[in-house]
Amino acid sequence: MAGSASNEWLKTEVAQVLDDVHRLITGFTDARRRYQALTASASAERGLITVVADASGAVTEVVYAEDIDELGYGRIARGTVQAAQQAALEVKRQADEMLAPLRAMQARLPKLADLVGDLPRQDEPVAPPPALLTPPGERTDDELAAAPVFSPPGVADADEILRLQDERAKVFATGAAEGRRVLVAVNADGILIDLKFSSGIGDLDYDEIADAVTEAARAAVAEVARMVTALFTPILGDRPRYPGPDAALAGIEQLLDQLR
Repeated sequence: MAGSASNEWLKTEVAQVLDDVHRLITGFTDARRRYQALTASASAERGLITVVADASGAVTEVVYAEDIDELGYGRIARGTVQAAQQAALEVKRQADEMLAPLRAMQARLPKLADLVGDLPRQDEPVAPPPALLTPPGERTDDELAAAPVFSPPGVADADEILRLQDERAKVFATGAAEGRRVLVAVNADGILIDLKFSSGIGDLDYDEIADAVTEAARAAVAEVARMVTALFTPILGDRPRYPGPDAALAGIEQLLDQLR
């Protein structure tokens, strides 16, 4: 009798988890669509410089006001980087705000190992350190030093994963446009961290410079994505990927069927 009551309790719990997972996946599907459409803008130098960033924090548009010629090229470059980083910070804030209810719902869900005693527990992934925002030429020895590595229990290659995450934080890529008259650098997250103009920049008008910054940033983002993928490929390339929510749902539904 006790076993039957326990089985009924487990069936009820698994059914509730299944319903919650369905709702969570629906919510994340909608959130993904809204996340991909997110943008944010920020301004610098009394509004003379405006930069728009997408959901990843990458530059998608640069606008220079008519009076931008009041600034020298050095101030324009510094102001553009400042506005780009502020826009990236704002778009991240929007994304976190949008995802907070779903993350809270996910945190409340019991793990399958909580319901079924003989299932192994999955360790929570360790959050990677943030990518550096310092321009490549201004990074200090402390920023470039390797972070201490601590292994979560039960993860054989955690040291290597954490080492690679630390290396990722230092990765940057460069991009150029308009015959290398515009040079940018982005960090591993694709956020603008440096902007330089060559001596021939005066040949371009300010709209052309703004478009060139966006073009160069786009090229740098593509390159840094390639570099980060190459960094992790040796350790993750042959590892089976997480099958996704559909497979997780199938596993829960199978467990529920076995309890009926």
